[in-house]
Parts: sequence; structure tokens; C-alpha cells
Amino acid sequence: MTSVKMEDVDLHIDKKRILNNINVELLSGKITTIIGPNGCGKSTMLKTISNILHADGGAVYINDLDIRQMKSKQLAQKVSILSQRNRLQYDLKVMDLVSFSRYPYLKRFQGLKPDDYKIIHWALEETGADQFKDRMMSELSGGQAQRVWISLLLAQGADVLLLDEPTTYLDIHHQLETLNIIQRLNRKTKQTVVMVLHDINQAIKYSDHIVVMNEGQVIKTGTSSEVLTNEVLNEVFNINGKIITDPVSGKPVLSDYELFCHTVGGSDVAYNEK
Repeated sequence: MTSVKMEDVDLHIDKKRILNNINVELLSGKITTIIGPNGCGKSTMLKTISNILHADGGAVYINDLDIRQMKSKQLAQKVSILSQRNRLQYDLKVMDLVSFSRYPYLKRFQGLKPDDYKIIHWALEETGADQFKDRMMSELSGGQAQRVWISLLLAQGADVLLLDEPTTYLDIHHQLETLNIIQRLNRKTKQTVVMVLHDINQAIKYSDHIVVMNEGQVIKTGTSSEVLTNEVLNEVFNINGKIITDPVSGKPVLSDYELFCHTVGGSDVAYNEK
């Protein structure tokens, strides 16, 4: 299985440090979710793993190989990323868009081969997007379009799938539908999945491993039971939570929450725990 490791990674954008001494190893073949407040560096971490952004210090390793030593096509065969906002410069048919996923495997001026089309059709079928493969992207709903983008990710055939807030702009039904697809595919293909989510309970429900970030640093990693504590919620999200155990899954659930403290007149005021 493909391993992903970040060692002593620092990254600055416009002289501002976004990632600060990141040391983390992602579980091969499992789903890892990165959680944390807005602007803490979650999306930047994904872009650094995929080499869209280049670390100022430290290194990212895929199977013990520094990504800086990998050619772009070689890296694209190992790592694929689904951005938070996917926009097309011009409208495309679903089939044509997903076909782009196979270009890392083609030589210059080479066209798609029968095996490429076989993989494309398989990816569309796995996400249920095959039923509208001949439609234009502009004709699709948000949930349908997200299935197509996941199909593209899947058809790329990379060992590591990075998903930056895959449920953004989706209603709760399509959020769960998208996460169910991701989880089912992970269990079937054993690809390493790393995603960013804002909903803590969804992160717990759909993840094997959780990375908690704050202010560009990794605060805690582990299983949901190890990570979801009021100490972490206080420090990272500034909330107090009522944590219970789901009787079916055995995982913790954040059943209620309130502000831990807030600023009044320039001073921090802590709420009493109930």
C-alpha cells in the first residue's frame, strides 16, 4: 500500500507561515479526515501533499520517495486531488471531463486506449454517474456534478485520493450520499483517502483516522475516541461539547455544544460547563 509522510514541513505564503513543522503519517488504505477551524492550514496541507504548493522546509514522501524528485506525470499516477471549488473554463460532456483523468498515463500525442475507456466506464458506474454520462456538466445538479468529479478522481487510478471539503454546497442528503460513495470505494479499492471536513460528526462517522489542526500545526492525531475530547474542542474550536457514545458504532458523537469562551470588552470570559 502507498504510504504518505510529512516530515518537518513548513510553508509560507506572502511571508505568512501557513504550515508550521508538520510531522504526520497518513494511514495506508484508510480514510483520514483533517479537521480544524477556518484558515488553520487544512487545504494547504492537501495542496502540499499533491505538490501544488511547494514546502519551504521539510519534505513530503510518497512510498519513501520525496515528491520533489518525482515528475508531474509520475506524481499524478500516485496522488490525485479534488479541489474545494471545481470550475470549468468551458462546458463539457460528463464523459469528456472524466476522460481527462487518463492523460497522466498517455505518451505525447497518444489517444485513449480501450483499457482507458474501460477504467472510465468503471469509475462512472461506481459513483452512479454513468446514467448521465452523455449530458453536459452545466445540466447537472450539485450532487450529480460531485459524483462526476469523484469519478474523475477514481478513474485517475492514483493510490492516494485527496478531497478538499467534498460536501461543500451540498444539502444533507447529498452530503451523506457523497461520503457514502467515498467510504464504499475506499473499502473496495483500498486507496488511501485524505479529506477535509468541517462537520465533526461526519468526520467521526466516515473516518478511520483523524488529524486535528490549529494555526498551521497538527494538534492531535488518532482514532475518533482518542481525538474527540473536550480538551481538544476547547483548544481548537473554542467550544464545550457534550460527548456521548453511539451504541451501534461505538464511536463518540458530539450531541450538543456551546461556546467555551468569548470576548467581551476585550477580555475572555469562559462559560461554566454543564
